[in-house]
Amino acid sequence: MIDNKFLRYSILLFTLFYSNIVKSNSDIYFVDMKFLMNNSLAGKSIIKKLDEKNISTQKKFKEIEKNLRDEENSIVSQKNILSKDEYVKIVKKFTEKIEKYKLSRNNTINDISKMKNNAQQILVDYLTPILTEYAEKNSISYIIPKENIIIGKTELDLTNIIIEVLNSKIKTIDIK
Repeated sequence: MIDNKFLRYSILLFTLFYSNIVKSNSDIYFVDMKFLMNNSLAGKSIIKKLDEKNISTQKKFKEIEKNLRDEENSIVSQKNILSKDEYVKIVKKFTEKIEKYKLSRNNTINDISKMKNNAQQILVDYLTPILTEYAEKNSISYIIPKENIIIGKTELDLTNIIIEVLNSKIKTIDIK
């Protein structure tokens, strides 16, 4: 008797879950978020502005590093001329200057990383209503990131459609 109840419940549960799985397969689509981030007009504007920022900061850092190397060479050349106490003081000041530079460089790199993350979040914020509207108009239950797909039919990929809509709605994103 217990086996009969178990069998009935098992069949009932299997039927319910199986019918939901079969039904849901027809309205699951995917979008390549990396492609949208890198190839939409707004995504390209983010990349371009970040590249410009990186190039300018790299130039600044290289100039500072060159000046620090020159100063280091100058200090080393004065080692035999200066008294030991004076030399130690100069080396200590120079070490502090290097630490300030490293801190400044790390802060700048972190700031650029934050700018990138903020700009990408803004792009996602624009993208979410576009995906929601498209899903509602086309009776789509799920749109998932392509990165989570192992195998999928190409006709279920909405990336090209969504990028066209995204490009028509937003061209650039300001980086702050």
